[in-house]
Amino acid sequence: MNKIVHIPFNLRGIQNTIEVIYRVNESAWESGFDALLGLPFDPHLCIGYPTVHAYIKNMTNTGYRRLCGWIQLVQRAYFSSDLLETPDENELSIDSNDPHCIYFAYGSPAEIYDAPCNNLNGNVKGTWTAYTYLVDMPSRMNGNKLSFLAGFQWGYEETLINGKLVVKSRDLKELDNKTWNKHISYLKTQYPCYEYI
Repeated sequence: MNKIVHIPFNLRGIQNTIEVIYRVNESAWESGFDALLGLPFDPHLCIGYPTVHAYIKNMTNTGYRRLCGWIQLVQRAYFSSDLLETPDENELSIDSNDPHCIYFAYGSPAEIYDAPCNNLNGNVKGTWTAYTYLVDMPSRMNGNKLSFLAGFQWGYEETLINGKLVVKSRDLKELDNKTWNKHISYLKTQYPCYEYI
């Protein structure tokens, strides 16, 4: 699975395009896992999982008009037995390294790289689904509102079969603002300081 997807969006009245590179992780060095300190697992376990790199290709906005951010929500479902039809755990969370910051990444323009790995946490099966949104960040240009620009969904399933880890990537698909609107109530509970549209 190596895929490149182009997603159009409009930022402050100017058309732009997100380029998403979606591929299988083939190297702990290339994906940077070897540079991560204190991992509770062998960094080479990342091989076979999906990676995503999304950025704005040839952005035409200038100056302050370039500011944007990425928000990523992750749905995790875990099964303690392969006989279960419903998961033992099913949780949605905002993917952020800082509990005070909703953004996965932001900048002028923002780009995102993610390479999840080894999330079974002692279970025999798990699904990991990301909802990745490019957003217009609150500012004086938009009445201090956080709003949807574009999005996509991606992820994987991991299963222990006879002691061996098997990873199956899920297809990447573009999201519209209907999915974003379904997530707004959750975003409000976690980060009520923003006005979402």
